[in-house]
Amino acid sequence: MFERMRPPSLRAARAAALLVASGALHASAQVAELDLRTTAFLEPSSASKLTVLTPLLSLAVSPTDWLSVSAGYEADIVSGATEAVKAGPLSQGVVDVVSSATSFSDERHIAHGGLRITRKNTHLAAAYSYGTESDYRSNAISVSAGTDFLQKNTQIELSYARGFDRVCTSEFAETLAPSARTALDSSQGCFSDGDERDTRDVDLDNYQVAWTQTWTPVFATQVVATGALQHGFLENPYRSVVITPTGLEALENHPDNRFRTALAVRGRYYLRPIKTAFGLGVRGYRDSWDLLSMTYELEAERYLFPWLRVLARGRFYSQTGALFWSDDYTGGEPELGPRGQYWTGDRELSPLQSYMLGGRVLASWQGRPGDRVLGAFLKLSAGFSLDVVKTNLQEFTWAGQDPDDTWVFLGSLGANAEF
Repeated sequence: MFERMRPPSLRAARAAALLVASGALHASAQVAELDLRTTAFLEPSSASKLTVLTPLLSLAVSPTDWLSVSAGYEADIVSGATEAVKAGPLSQGVVDVVSSATSFSDERHIAHGGLRITRKNTHLAAAYSYGTESDYRSNAISVSAGTDFLQKNTQIELSYARGFDRVCTSEFAETLAPSARTALDSSQGCFSDGDERDTRDVDLDNYQVAWTQTWTPVFATQVVATGALQHGFLENPYRSVVITPTGLEALENHPDNRFRTALAVRGRYYLRPIKTAFGLGVRGYRDSWDLLSMTYELEAERYLFPWLRVLARGRFYSQTGALFWSDDYTGGEPELGPRGQYWTGDRELSPLQSYMLGGRVLASWQGRPGDRVLGAFLKLSAGFSLDVVKTNLQEFTWAGQDPDDTWVFLGSLGANAEF
């Protein structure tokens, strides 16, 4: 459940983790491809440090030119600590933030498989994945279709994914008032017949349309529109929120439905006089919880030598808070009750900004059947990247204290080989 505790910028950053070691294996006719990768993510903090290790193995086999079948396995090994009770400045004397930080560890295992059919200028793909962790079960299917036309200068792809998830929660009747529901203290007893444990459904639908256009040999653009519908138990089952001046805690309470939309526009231009490619991207997002965000990205990549290129990049992200967001829910009406129908301890739903600066160095060598790199590889590449992310939480506090887990350092080290 660690992903449900992290801001969107940090969840995205985890995919470009601190350490990556990868390799690929291709038969001469590209009959098989083997990918091995290990990633690591570290978020430093004096109270809520987070570490994630992610080994991955995938294999794709192409028995014919038009069919590819793939299967893989991925794991997340998570350890750290999280503040389980969200309290605002008015609750500073009620809740001890330090003592409420809880250490945790968990493992998530994901198995996936799929196939892809390619015929001339079109392709069809389908995939399935199953994930399990101590307090969460996920099943997901996805399908996509794409085509190239106008001499392959135009590409259109449609995709859809459906998730059928189950999350472990404390046991409570649907008729029980949200203010009387309690959070989990651990995942022990989840997905068993143990007392005081129950499960809730989470249904996920994701849609995407992507248009990629090559306008000239040096200029290309991409437009991506996405939509998502979430329904079910959308809270963090471990997180409580102080909802009364007397210090009464209750499991955070979110709406059961959330509709999300986003539109991204990206462009890339190669400036020949300085042999540098520049990229610019803008993404706008809005959902039914009235959260709005904008993302701006800029990058530049240049070949220093025919075999070596460097990339520098930056990103700025800004969002408003959800409609029901508050840093303190103890001052509402009635006098001793919570403020409003919903309450949350999720900083992803608070107003925030984040900044990212980073870069990458990539070396690659191309061989051929009669002259392989190091006598064995048709292609060999290795790269290193480093990104630094800083998040500014404009309103979010722990009982009036500012969180200190707002810096993330991300590095990657990888290698790729084709045989």
